Amino acid sequence: MLKLKALVAAASLLVMAGSAMAETYDWKTIPLGGGGFVDGFLYHPAAKDILYVRTDVGGSYRFDYTNKRWVPLMDGFGKDDWDCFGTLTLAVDPQNADRFYATCGLYLSPRVPNAGVIRSEDRGATWQKTALPFKLGGNALGRGTGERLMVDPRNGDRIFLGTNRDGLWVSEDRAKSFQKVEGYTEAGVTFVLFGDGVIYAGSGTNTPDGQGSGGGGVLWSKDGGKTFSLIPGSPKLIPHQAAVDKDGTLYVTFADGLGPHGVKDGAVYKLSPSGAWTDISPATPTKDVAFGYSGLDLQGGTLVVSTSNRYATSDDLYVSRDGGKSWSGVGAQAKHEYSQFPWLINYMSGDDEDAGARNHMGHWLDAVKINPHNPGELVYGTGYGVWMTKDLAKAGKAGEVRFDFTNDNLEETVVLGLESPPEGPRVLMAAGDVGGTAFDDFSKTPAHGLFTPMNKTNQSVAFAALKPKTIVRSVDNETARGYISFDGSETWQPLASVPKPLDTTDWHAHRAGKIVISAEATSLVWVPENEPAWYSKDLGKTWAQSTGWMAAERGQEAIADKVLDGVYYAYDKKTGTILISRDHGATFAPYATDLPKVDGNAQLRAVPGKKNDLFLAAGDAGLFSIMDGRIKIKLEDVTSAWQVTFGKAAPGVKYPTVFLWGKVKGEEGLWRSIDGGLAWTRINTDATRFGQMRAIAGDPRTFGVLYISPDGRGTMVGRPAK
Repeated sequence: MLKLKALVAAASLLVMAGSAMAETYDWKTIPLGGGGFVDGFLYHPAAKDILYVRTDVGGSYRFDYTNKRWVPLMDGFGKDDWDCFGTLTLAVDPQNADRFYATCGLYLSPRVPNAGVIRSEDRGATWQKTALPFKLGGNALGRGTGERLMVDPRNGDRIFLGTNRDGLWVSEDRAKSFQKVEGYTEAGVTFVLFGDGVIYAGSGTNTPDGQGSGGGGVLWSKDGGKTFSLIPGSPKLIPHQAAVDKDGTLYVTFADGLGPHGVKDGAVYKLSPSGAWTDISPATPTKDVAFGYSGLDLQGGTLVVSTSNRYATSDDLYVSRDGGKSWSGVGAQAKHEYSQFPWLINYMSGDDEDAGARNHMGHWLDAVKINPHNPGELVYGTGYGVWMTKDLAKAGKAGEVRFDFTNDNLEETVVLGLESPPEGPRVLMAAGDVGGTAFDDFSKTPAHGLFTPMNKTNQSVAFAALKPKTIVRSVDNETARGYISFDGSETWQPLASVPKPLDTTDWHAHRAGKIVISAEATSLVWVPENEPAWYSKDLGKTWAQSTGWMAAERGQEAIADKVLDGVYYAYDKKTGTILISRDHGATFAPYATDLPKVDGNAQLRAVPGKKNDLFLAAGDAGLFSIMDGRIKIKLEDVTSAWQVTFGKAAPGVKYPTVFLWGKVKGEEGLWRSIDGGLAWTRINTDATRFGQMRAIAGDPRTFGVLYISPDGRGTMVGRPAK
């Protein structure tokens, strides 16, 4: 079992942690205000003001109604439990307001760990974990269906768990152990729902190509969950979500795919207590306007459903107060208030192929719920965040239905690049899906919004070490792949040309990869995804392929020396060799050899203000300091090094502060060294482990400040506690 302690505020303190030091840090979210797929909400049916949300890659949160902000619940999970930030499904105990359950499991690949169920007796403040013998896909197709985890309303010890492809499981001991339900013979489960004397289960998997219908329809059990059979007449589509009315009527949304993409057909049905199915769809898909249905909720006689993947026009919510006989589209009355989020203004009107679908109501509307204790409150999720209204009663009547972007402290942005320059913006961020931005004021979302032109995914961002207001970024986009700024990211212009592998509008098959700029901003080196390196000596007017580059594979990058202009390095983890280019990237040659061969991620970084001074984070092989092409020292106390960065030197010290995400003497954490890595101080606790890091960056202007981007948690700043 894994026991995680809640974060407790403490005064700044230096203490011994084993033989290493520890210092208390304050960790706070740097607000962007969204950025990822919100795929499920769960109100407690009996207790007021308890609302949970799940995301596909950012874990789960609880809404603080007093302060109108989200409280993250997964920050105590560390690297070994990084997949707990992939939450496929949630559950509450209707008889106990404090009991809360969730699943761990991001992907279905055989290369990832098996899944788990986590349980809490205090609304997510502390957790215990039960390992499962299969995978769950919190970021897999179908993540917007559900809920798949369901507590028996008459017996809190009994919990059903539906899986992506491994059938139905049940626990009789409050999620401490699970056994397979042999009487459920389908592979996939999309939801589990208790009715009066009956248990319903949605069945469906996508076809092998990921598209089309593998729908098994809706099943039921009338023997307490021992056996399940198909309900006669059930549509042979994939059921997404369901609810039961007080008279026993079952309402179900269907689509021909698991979603949130690849859906082309669907419907809304109800099943009467007499066993008759009726199509009550608010709108019918056509050849020209293809879509399905996904979100659904029913409270106090008000039924709400959401379309799914209606890109030809736009997705919408529909409300019915007469059991689906008549419907009103919410979009026509909706007023979305997001003026305080400049990034969202950019995002909703971006220049990529999906921008139109994001406008107004948004896209990927799989999650929608009505507050059972306040029938005027409705919350729904999108591919970029949360909308909430108190005006649901106005839907279909006179008046405006106002939605507020309710995303305070829910930061799901997947960061792909993070830098902190010595002048200009404090932090530069490149991110998946939403683009990139620069942070100055850490108390509010950036006033300038996103980097413009807004490009859906920014793969990397880099500044020139000695001319830090010159910045480049690489993007996945239909029209341009690289941009440069000469004024600290205030304005951008497209590069005049791009490397040949990227000179195509089919960016899906030709990802941008990583771009870097030399210390004096005179040259560029670009490593497209799965391609060799390319260089430009005229800031992107012309490009040529570098010679001497390693065998190309995903994730490779070049880095620039922080002092010597035109000098670049790269690490060949297959051979354990650092390569160097002294001619602006034209040729690369071996520089340091006999370093570890790494099967996994490795990170090479150059020390600011120092020439030919490098650190190599080589995973479980440890941390190496390399000077002038020789191994200066293997830092023996560092038993694992996953990422390394540098910040301002400590008072009275000339060498930059070294920050590490890794293990020192076997202890996992975020670490700081003021003497080049000889002695280390841990700067996080077991309650602030944040899964795994996407990126870390030390602040060159303020000693001790570290920026981190945990996987699926946006960007955070850590400062020594006062």
